[in-house]
Amino acid sequence: MVWFLLMPGAGGAEPLEPTIGRYGAGGYLTQLIGGLAFVLLAIVAFAWFMRRFSGTSGAGIPHAIEILAVRSVGNRERLMLVQIGEEQVLIGVGPAGMRRLHELKKPLKSPAEPKPGVDFASLLRKQMSKTPDA
Repeated sequence: MVWFLLMPGAGGAEPLEPTIGRYGAGGYLTQLIGGLAFVLLAIVAFAWFMRRFSGTSGAGIPHAIEILAVRSVGNRERLMLVQIGEEQVLIGVGPAGMRRLHELKKPLKSPAEPKPGVDFASLLRKQMSKTPDA
């Protein structure tokens, strides 16, 4: 008797027809794409917010840490001269991480800004105007 009630159309109930929704197939697709666009927009907005507002704890101290020089000593190894306040520290950077190699007793003077001499466009024009001897 139980199997009779489980059959479609039994007990006076009409069989259920599959439906996509009250908006139809086009509305369902629009709703799906709109939801996906909203989620992607939320991810981009969150990433922008985190990049913009993370690390603001040292914002009151301008240029507290400066990288004075970087020298490559291998494929993946570098030496960095970092100035923190009045101290200068030589740091080794490699695949395993960073290590303090030396703390300078007497700080080095940072090199003066290079004077803007000849710009690239004029150098290029000068080189292009030279004709090679054939």
